[in-house]
Amino acid sequence: MFLATLAVAATSCCMGGGKGEWQYQKNAIALEFSCDSKLNLYQEKPHSLLLCVYHLKDLNGFNQMVDQKGGLAVLLECGRFDPSVTYSRRLVLQPKQKLEEPMDRTEGAKYIGIVAGYYDLRKENSTRTFQIPLSLLNNPKKIRIKLSLGRSEMQEVKE
Repeated sequence: MFLATLAVAATSCCMGGGKGEWQYQKNAIALEFSCDSKLNLYQEKPHSLLLCVYHLKDLNGFNQMVDQKGGLAVLLECGRFDPSVTYSRRLVLQPKQKLEEPMDRTEGAKYIGIVAGYYDLRKENSTRTFQIPLSLLNNPKKIRIKLSLGRSEMQEVKE
C-alpha cells in the first residue's frame, strides 16, 4: 500500500507538463543598469535612453520582430506585439544613472527580452535576451541581469 501511494505521488509530481513550474514569483528578476556619462551619444551630446523590458513565454516572436524591417521600432512601443509576451515595461534612463529595478516574474515567463532605443538603432547593439535559469528540480530560479549602457550599445556585465 505504501509503495503504491509513493508511486502515485512520484508520478503525479513528475507528470503534467510542468504547468505549475512557471508561476508568478515576486521579486524573481533583478535588473541593474549602469549608464555611461555619454549615454546614447548623438551629435556629440548624451541623451536619455528608452528601454523596453519584456517577459516572454518563448523567444520566437521576439526574435522574428528583431529581424523584421521596422521590428525594433515596434518593440520600442513596449506593447504586447505577440501572444508570447506576458508583460512589458518601459523605462527611461539618464546619463550617469544607476538603477536597480526589482521585478516580479509573470506566470509563464521563461525569457527576458530587452530593447534599447539608441539613436544608432541596430539589433546587435540594442537587443539582449536572457533565459530564466532552472534549479536541479526544474523549477525557475531568480535571475539577476546587469547591463552597462554606453554611447551606442548595451553590454551584459558578467560577475
